[in-house]
Amino acid sequence: MKKITLIAFLLIISLISKSQEIKHIQGAKGRYSITGDVSEETAKQKALAEAKVDALKKAGVSENIRSYDMLFKSEIGSKFEEVFMSDKQSEIRGAVQDYTAQYNKGLDEFKNFYVEVTIDATVILYKTSPDPAFNVAINGIKQGYQNNEKLTFTIIPSIDCYINIFNIYEKEASLTYPNAYEKQQFLEGGKSYTFPLNPNIDYPLEKTSKEPEKNKLVFVFTKERIPYVKYHGDDQSTSFEEVSSWLFSISPDKRYSQFVSFVIY
Repeated sequence: MKKITLIAFLLIISLISKSQEIKHIQGAKGRYSITGDVSEETAKQKALAEAKVDALKKAGVSENIRSYDMLFKSEIGSKFEEVFMSDKQSEIRGAVQDYTAQYNKGLDEFKNFYVEVTIDATVILYKTSPDPAFNVAINGIKQGYQNNEKLTFTIIPSIDCYINIFNIYEKEASLTYPNAYEKQQFLEGGKSYTFPLNPNIDYPLEKTSKEPEKNKLVFVFTKERIPYVKYHGDDQSTSFEEVSSWLFSISPDKRYSQFVSFVIY
């Protein structure tokens, strides 16, 4: 989907609250072999995913480790749907908020090169669970659109909240809402809102290739106003790693998210 030209906001917010415990972990490690069609870059990314899981283990997370492994590896590939399944989100009881990494290469006992990464990480552990009363109905998004067709949809939140919308495409991402033409606004519970909120703009859907193009929208609703600030450029480009890190740094009781995909023909 063609990116909307956006203007960056200079906003800073702290996500630390009484519903979270912060731990600083040093020396978490991950390793991945460079074999077959695995490139050095891919090995680095997968080693980092393993190091993040190790950091969570060192922080005290012992249950549902497979869900964390799925989360971090989805940041590499395109299996975003698996992360945003509601049952998987409820299993995630902590997050790697930020980290510094050091990479090294070596040779294992089978004469295969490998990449090893060591990270120092800030880990958030949740003390709360998702709020069952917090949900949102999203209507009007079709499974398929023609090129240059306009996207419109309605949302009805169950409680008062705010919204951030992200567009995930291939291995990139961007913040779609709020944007230069639509400032983030308070959404009243039980009220229907039609997007675009600004009646003077459209959301045109344009392919970037001749083949059908799959687009993915991530809707993140929060009880408090928590701006997303880790983007750059007029089009508010970011990465899925940054989006998921921001999302899972918010306490489960204060957020609700949905994943919607569609194809542009």
